Amino acid sequence: MTEDFDFICALQPERIDELRFRGITPPLNIPTIYGGQLMAQVMHSAAQTLDNPRPAHYLQASFIASGDPTKPLDFEVRKLRDGKSTSNRQVEVSQAGTTLLAAALSFQTISEGYSHQVPMPAVDRPETLLATGDHEMQFSDDDNAPFPFWIVVCPPTSGGREPYSSVWTKPRFNAAEDSLLQQMLFAFVSDASILQAALQPHSLTWEDPGLAIATMNHSLWFHRSLNINDWHLMHSVSPSTHDGRAFATANTFSDQGNLVATIAQEGILRRRPSQ
Repeated sequence: MTEDFDFICALQPERIDELRFRGITPPLNIPTIYGGQLMAQVMHSAAQTLDNPRPAHYLQASFIASGDPTKPLDFEVRKLRDGKSTSNRQVEVSQAGTTLLAAALSFQTISEGYSHQVPMPAVDRPETLLATGDHEMQFSDDDNAPFPFWIVVCPPTSGGREPYSSVWTKPRFNAAEDSLLQQMLFAFVSDASILQAALQPHSLTWEDPGLAIATMNHSLWFHRSLNINDWHLMHSVSPSTHDGRAFATANTFSDQGNLVATIAQEGILRRRPSQ
């Protein structure tokens, strides 16, 4: 990763006209375009078309084709509705005429209502895990270009074969107190580790030779405002892995135990055919 400022700028595509934007891929030291990057850029592009700023409350993305991280990205926004409390948008991401991603988003004015949440799981603190062992998930072999977020894995229980996983995460830099940027950065990191829960019943790791893992579709719902600079716990559960696909959901809690978001993801999980 380059300087933090350059990374943030890369997540904010340039406006070409009212509904079209042009973006780039930040250097993340990975061979393909990272899905979390596209979702952050989609959220930024859609938000620029709002008449009045509103926080996002859901994003649903379908990943259609892989792209080239060295080439520009085109974002086309479609306005579906601007109501009294919600605004709906569709965004298509393409590269050289090929559609890479199609997304639906909704933005909603904050209002009063009923409130409840599930409890936060009891796990070891991230500071303890970082101090006592090798619990950091690595996305890059280059120490000079680390992944923009800390991903700290909680030790599995029950021998590590249950379809559950908990990770702590926060940026390696201090993000500005901007609600849109905070949500964009959450969308970015939400794609990083959710399928860990699907790997554990099969004793698989991200580095296993010949293993194919890729996001097919990804949804997230924001329940409360968040401060991305604090540690957040993503607790994921994988109810099913079958037919070369894995599915997982993740509740995300703030450091204070508030449920801030829920994620759902389906991805490819299979062995690559022998050459």
